[in-house]
Amino acid sequence: MNIGLPKEIKNNENRVGLTPIAVKALTSAKNKVFVQKGAGIGSGFTDAEYVKAGAKIVATAKEAWNQPMIVKVKEPLDTEYKFFKPGQILFTYIHIADNKPLTLALLKSKVTSIAYETIRHNGMLPLLAPMSRVAGRRAAIVAATHLESHHGGMGLLPGGVSDNDPTKPTTEKGWFMIIGGGVVGYNAATTAASLGTNVVQFEANPKRIVQLKADPTIKTLTKLFKSQYVVEASTPQNIEKWISKVDAVISTVLIPGAKAPKVVKESMVKKMKPGSVIVDVAIDQGGSVETITHYTTHDKPTFIKYGVNHYAVANMPGATSRTSTIALVTATTPYAIKIAKDGVKSALKDQGIYDGINTIAGHLTIKPVADVWKIKFEEAKKFI
Repeated sequence: MNIGLPKEIKNNENRVGLTPIAVKALTSAKNKVFVQKGAGIGSGFTDAEYVKAGAKIVATAKEAWNQPMIVKVKEPLDTEYKFFKPGQILFTYIHIADNKPLTLALLKSKVTSIAYETIRHNGMLPLLAPMSRVAGRRAAIVAATHLESHHGGMGLLPGGVSDNDPTKPTTEKGWFMIIGGGVVGYNAATTAASLGTNVVQFEANPKRIVQLKADPTIKTLTKLFKSQYVVEASTPQNIEKWISKVDAVISTVLIPGAKAPKVVKESMVKKMKPGSVIVDVAIDQGGSVETITHYTTHDKPTFIKYGVNHYAVANMPGATSRTSTIALVTATTPYAIKIAKDGVKSALKDQGIYDGINTIAGHLTIKPVADVWKIKFEEAKKFI
């Protein structure tokens, strides 16, 4: 199959959908890969490396998009809708539960969209997990950064400092609140704990609460820094009880393929300390914080409301583009090879790929999105 690799155009999105190693794997499997000139530069991959791997470099986005299968990182922007074709396979993050224009464009053009975020394997989300790890770690770093005075924060250094013994700080350690104990939340918690700050984490699943309380990594970090780690059941009452005490809130609540629920209410935000920070990792699914009503970008990542610094960048992992690209593409390549070999019929052989189909032949095949936009839901197998 001919595969197009266009350059990402989202604000400061420096990731790329395929590495040269992935291109080599695809061309070795008798596929042809057409790479837009400069597509990999933001992640440190040159056109020459892609050529060596067997790709052909094309000058324009139109040429890259003019292929039966497209591999990307982020959802297409409105300027890219003109490249859609009936029957074309789009393999990327799509996040259409919060993007009706893209949903309608995919349906109108009869594109088969296969979303990284809804592909499953043994009940897990293998193509969401790599970026979830990155986003979780970055969320803690971002929160620490935007607590700095020149970013509009209160001027707190998470973990504090001491003269000699790091376990005996002479300044306050601070508190990070992390809502959710999944892949994003866990990585945010371990990164925050490694800064020496205190952490309170909220989780809805009782079994996961037990796992978090016993986690050896977090236990080691909190013992090393003499910091506190508290796990609470994720209820509105518990979140409200804590929110006025913490310096940073990282909300990671996400329902794959659906809009994120609003777990941090406006009334809660009003109780937060002046100069505190909220990082909403679920913003590309509509966001889980009521006071975040729009996306922000890496160029202008925050806005202040009720004296609180709000961070709502929808492509957080794009800032660490090389690490993120390699982690993502390592996970996506085996699926790309299967899809390229058998086309959309691969979904009938692989339940995970089948779960990834969001639109096909002008039909919406993911129920949470159908429920959000009040569009008829249909089973993908009817159109394969």
